[in-house]
Order: sequence, then C-alpha cells, then structure tokens
Amino acid sequence: MSVLLVVVVVCSYVIYSVPLKEILNQSYIIKQWLSSTGYAAPVIFTLGSALLTTIGMPRLLLCTLAGMVFGFNWGFALSHFGTVLGAYGAFVFARWSGREYVLKKFPKIMAMSQSSQAQGWQSVLLVRQLPISGLYNDILLGMSSVSHLDFWIGTFIGFLPLGVTATLVGAGAIQADISHLAQYLAIAASAFFLLTIILKWLLAQRQRKSVDLS
Repeated sequence: MSVLLVVVVVCSYVIYSVPLKEILNQSYIIKQWLSSTGYAAPVIFTLGSALLTTIGMPRLLLCTLAGMVFGFNWGFALSHFGTVLGAYGAFVFARWSGREYVLKKFPKIMAMSQSSQAQGWQSVLLVRQLPISGLYNDILLGMSSVSHLDFWIGTFIGFLPLGVTATLVGAGAIQADISHLAQYLAIAASAFFLLTIILKWLLAQRQRKSVDLS
C-alpha cells in the first residue's frame, strides 16, 4: 500500500509541475518530430499517451493534442486507445499493489466492492462520471471487484463524450479558415451533447434494473 501512495504522490507532483499550456502551444514542433519518425509516429504517440495517462496526465490534453497533430479521425483513434490503455495500466497497478491491504484494513470498502452496485461495466461507466481526476478513478476501480473486461468496456464507452469533443476541438484549432473552425466547434458541441445523453440513458437503465431486482 505504501508503494501505491508514494507513486500517486510522485505522479501528482509531476503532472502539476508540467506546463500543460506550453505543450499545446508546441503542437507544431511535436507534429514535426513525429513526422520525422515515419510510420512509427502513431505507435509512439499511442504508447506515449498510455504512459502519460497512467501517471495522471489529463487525457483531454492528449486528445486535443492528437487532434492538432493527426486530425480528427486518426487523432481520435490513437488518443482514445492510448488513454484507455493508460487508464488500464493504472487500474492494474492499483489492484496489484494495494487492493488486498485496503480491503483487509477497511471492511466497509470490501463490502462495497463486493456489492452488485460495484460490479459490471455499468459501474465503471458510473465512476467515470465522477468529478475527480482520472488517475483516482482508476485507483478506485482497481480497489473494487470489477473485472478487467468490465473495466475496458466501461472505460471505452465512458471516455467517448469528452474524448470526441476534445479531439474535434484540437482538429478545429489547426484550421486556417474561420468557417471550418466554427464547423468543428459546432460538431464538437453536438457530439458532446448526443453522447452525454446516451450515457445518461445507459446509467438510467442500469439504475432501473437495480431497483427492479431489489
């Protein structure tokens, strides 16, 4: 457990000390550097996104950067897979390093983790809506009893609304024509609204089933 606490503290310090705005401002330089790597660029960006997400880098920054560097289609695909993979890395590490200790030390957390409310991909989707850092969400899920598959499904779906929106914003930011920028922003707003409605519907369906079973 002490290992997990040390890692969380160190990662939080690293992330908060990183000049995030400067990273976006240097997107052109990053794009040039990635272009110089040839066909390896998508792999480098995906693995880099995964690593940075694992240590707590805001994934929306990576999605926006991906849109600026690769455009929307490739940018979304690479950043989405990379950030989901990174979140899974934090999930696995939390489960490996601290879950057993926490569950033995705090029985209430054990009872919560074994309840029907803490199982299934819908529970992962619900946690993804909490207004806290993605790193802490991953750790919380790592302490629960959700399966690895449920984590992947719930995270893949839960990352969609803001991921699509941020990538569209990034892709729109590199448009020279103001009308094209406006189109990207309008699409981003519409996508966020539509995907959010779908997620709320899925969560409402889950809550309804839970009430019926009780």
